Order: sequence, then structure tokens, then C-alpha cells
Amino acid sequence: MKYWLLIADYKSRSYDLARDFKKWDPPLSLTAGPGTTVGDGVVLWRGARGGGVVAIGTIAHITEEPVERLLWPGRAQDQEDSADSAPTHLKAAINFGRLMLASPLPTDVLSAAGMPQVQKSARSTDTKGGLIELSLSESQWKELLCLADRAQPPTTWPAAWNIPPGSIVQRLNLHEIYGGNSRVTTCTSGKTPNAFVFIDIDAEGELAPHWDESILMTPGHGQTRSDPSEENLALLAHQRRGVPLRGFITRGSQCLYIGEFAVDTEKPVERWVIAGKRTYRWAPNREEEVRRPIFRLRQLNGLPVSTIDTDPFLQAPSMGLSLLPSNDQPAESVVRNLLNALERDPGVAASLGRLDEAQVLAALMQRARRKKDLDDLQRKVEDPSSSEADFQELLQRMTWLFGGEFLPGTARRNLTPRDQLDLALLRPDGTLHGVELKQANIKRLVVKPRSHFIVGREVHEAASQAMNYLRELDERRSQILVDFGVDIRRASFTVVIGHRNLTTTGATPEEIDEAIRTYNSHLSRVSVITYDRLVEDAQRAFDLSTPEP
Repeated sequence: MKYWLLIADYKSRSYDLARDFKKWDPPLSLTAGPGTTVGDGVVLWRGARGGGVVAIGTIAHITEEPVERLLWPGRAQDQEDSADSAPTHLKAAINFGRLMLASPLPTDVLSAAGMPQVQKSARSTDTKGGLIELSLSESQWKELLCLADRAQPPTTWPAAWNIPPGSIVQRLNLHEIYGGNSRVTTCTSGKTPNAFVFIDIDAEGELAPHWDESILMTPGHGQTRSDPSEENLALLAHQRRGVPLRGFITRGSQCLYIGEFAVDTEKPVERWVIAGKRTYRWAPNREEEVRRPIFRLRQLNGLPVSTIDTDPFLQAPSMGLSLLPSNDQPAESVVRNLLNALERDPGVAASLGRLDEAQVLAALMQRARRKKDLDDLQRKVEDPSSSEADFQELLQRMTWLFGGEFLPGTARRNLTPRDQLDLALLRPDGTLHGVELKQANIKRLVVKPRSHFIVGREVHEAASQAMNYLRELDERRSQILVDFGVDIRRASFTVVIGHRNLTTTGATPEEIDEAIRTYNSHLSRVSVITYDRLVEDAQRAFDLSTPEP
């Protein structure tokens, strides 16, 4: 049994995933490569913030389909070419038995369980729409299934969901906070990893929603074209995009959240219903037939299935998504609503800025963020398999580690044609501080050719690389100042390399520190530091920066 990884098309627009309902393949059939067999395990990964493993399943069946031939204009197909000789390819249909679209398994949970290769495979691949072989043992696969059963919903934006089932919200307010179109039946959220379906329980006839045993039949958005509309594909493609489908009952300007649903992959559309005709102002004599699909949805969680057959609005509580003091709202929701209020009314921000408590709050939030970043960096530093790219992604938001205040973001990394800096930081006065990142797992960080330890070859090469960067910057100073507004006259560099506990030359941490200190004392614009020393110094500064109450 093999295991495969599938990358969700979360960032793709829904209409990019399919262009015709006849070609739409709801079981998520994908081109299969060699070695794919029925029963192999498949993991669906959604990237971006709040992502992770969002579904786990198996390959249900594999079929062989012909490849469409592409002919040049005016060229006839060879008469001798028969159907038997037409090229074919394998297609694997995936059945996701465990859906955690609203409760992904994040990277820290996977790393703690000894499966960091899932994230690394997802980040390192360029494959889109295909299966990627995943290196997992049978025991790891079983552990992954157990983790999926215990998955918890995220609590941080944008993946957090703060509307409990059975709550009534204003629909315009819902879209203001979570995104989406307030005038359609189905849509994607433009701000969060969600898709929405809105159910009109007051509809009559064929468009009236109803339950068929455990399947909810509800109409989609009206369309006139034969190919699927973007609104209807928002529902059909929600699993392929790796996002949960949130169901709301609507009445007037209000909507009531009833829970999470999933489209029935075996038969997503029950039938099509004629829902009237559409005319256009610029062509009054033109009429087009409007059709609406009747979708088949399975409820994953939320209110009981009998809700739609009664009047759920009678005793349901109303929930304000604006800034209101309520114990029912998580802290993250309150802060998010506060930010929304500040954006709408700048006067509120000016009033809060005069409060001493606001300064304490800002300091505490900054401290919490830095603490989390330090913990993440500590884990990566102690992992011998961490790459330079892993460190670069994390250190881009931890510029305070390098002993100064830098402007938000980073400068251009390619200030010169031949070089690209790992990190290019700008001080408030416009001068540059570059950071060169190397691996932490350096076996010969220091060596002892005679009676004293000296830095090893890798350290000297990294420092020399930084010196070459500085020379190139100095030679192009005038042009860089004109083109980018960056003054590199007083530019400096920090080289981060190695870990004192990962060396194999028998040197103690004190001897390593002494060798690097001696080396740095003879450098003017370049300094070398190990990853563990960088973390220790940052932790010491963090402990001394506790805000006063």
C-alpha cells in the first residue's frame, strides 16, 4: 500500500476547476501515475494560513480513458488510426472518508507526531492536480487517522469560525466580515477558507428544500449557460479546494447558521429545474431560460436535520458580528470585530490611543507573537533536517532578533544583478543590514588544527560570501541609491550558521563561542552567530522586555 498527497486548489477561482458539468468529476478523479493502486491512501493538503491536512481517504477505483487528440488546423486524422491504437491514461477516483475541512491538522501537530514530511512534500512540490507520492509508514498512517478523529477547529484568523450553529446573523454583516456575495445562493468567501450555501425555506414547488433520508436537496444559483457558473462551482468544488461548506437558512435580511455540509460526491446534482426566463435591457426581445441545479448535500455537523421542516427563526438567538461585549464570543472574534470597528471609524482609534491600557495591550500582543515565533524557531533549530528555506520563512517576521528596530517588511533581495540576499533589512535611517542564512546542521563548525579551535571551512566560506556581497554593494552604491533609495554606505551583514550541539569535533559550547568571538573580533562589517546562540540571546532579551502593568 502506498500513500499519496494531493494539494488543494484553495487559491484557484472556482470556475478554473471545471468548465462543464458534463466533464465535472465529483469523486475527484485525477490523472494517476505509475504504481497507483486501488486502496492506496490519499491525504488532501490545504496551504496558506490556517491550513494543513483537511481530508484523508483512499483511491476508490482506477479507470483507463482515451487522451483527446490535438490536430493542426486543416490536417485530417490518419485514416489508419483506429480506436484501439488511441493513447490512453489512467484516472484515479478518490473517496475522502474523513473530512476535516473546518478542523485541519496543522503543521505543529504533524511535526509533534513525527510526520514533518507531509508539510515538506506539500511545500516542495510544483505538481498541480496530480498525486504526489508521500513517504509514510503504516504506523504513521494509523497515527494520522487517529489525529484526524481528534482534530480541533482553529482559533486564529482567517480559518477560525466564530458563529455557532443555531445563531441568527444579518447577512450583510456576515459578508462584511467573512466575504462573499450577498446576492447569490452559493458563493466562496473572499476573505476566509469557506464556501457558503443559502437555503430559502419559504420557497415552494420544485425549489423547496427538503430532506431525502440523510441527504438535503436544495437549489443552487440560477444560470443560463450550459457550462457551470462560478456560483454553483463554489459548492461543487469546495472539497477540491479543501474548504468547508457552511449552510445558512435565509429569511429576508437575516440568515441562520445550521452547520457544515459536504456535497454528495457520488451524485452532486439530483436534477435541473426550470426557474423562469431572463430578459436583458439592451435586448428586450431576447429571453434565456434560467435553470437551477438541485444539489445533494450531506450534513457533517450542526443543527438536527428536522430544522428545515420547522420554523428555526422562532426561538433562535441573534448574534451581532460587530463589536459587542458578549461572553459567547471567543476572544479572537472580539479582537477581530474591534479591528473592523477601528477601520470604519478612525475616531475610535484616536480615543483608544489615549488610553494607557491600549499601550499595555499592544505590548502584550507583541510579546505573545514573539514568544510563539521563538518557540517555532527553537523547534526548527533543533531539527537537523531543517533547511535554509525553513529558517528564511520564519526569520522574515522576526527581524527584532538581529538587535535593532527595522522597518516593516524587507528591502529588495536582489539589489545587484549577480547576488540575492537571504534577508535584506532596512533601518529607519535607510541603511541596509543583510542576513546570510546557512544550515544549522554543520558537523565541522569549528576545527582544532593545533592547540586552539578555529572556525571551520563552512563558516569562513559563509563570511567570505557576505564580504563579496558588501564589495558588490559598495561598487554599485550610487546606482542603488538612485534606483531603490537604499543607502548601502554603512551596510553590514550577519551570518547565521551552525548549532553548538550538532558539531562532531569534540568542542564544548564555550570553546565554540570563543572561536567565533575571536573570528568576529577581526571582522568589521560582518559578524557570525550560531542559531542556538541567536535563540538564547533573543530569549534573554524577551525575558527582560516584560511590559509594566
